[in-house]
Amino acid sequence: MKQKIYVEIAGIRLGIVSEEGGEYVESVAKAVDERITSMVKSNRNCSLLEAAIFCAMDSYSKGESDGKRVKNLEAQIALYQANVNRLKRENEELRSKLMQYEK
Repeated sequence: MKQKIYVEIAGIRLGIVSEEGGEYVESVAKAVDERITSMVKSNRNCSLLEAAIFCAMDSYSKGESDGKRVKNLEAQIALYQANVNRLKRENEELRSKLMQYEK
């Protein structure tokens, strides 16, 4: 069920509607706030907007990279499953042949 959770990021209060629990949304907001705050403090020429954009770009890039990794892993799993199915068929064939020789 969707719920509205209020968080504060970089001094800006936001109402976020999410199906995730409040604790999760708050933990994400805290992590984003810490990244933006750290970026602004460590670089005096970096505005809040620039820090937010950098964080968004970094998160998007990571999401894209993770998505590619997931697709790669899914392809590997499909290959492994095909091999398992082939080996099961071969095993059944060999069992059948063995049963014929034992008769």
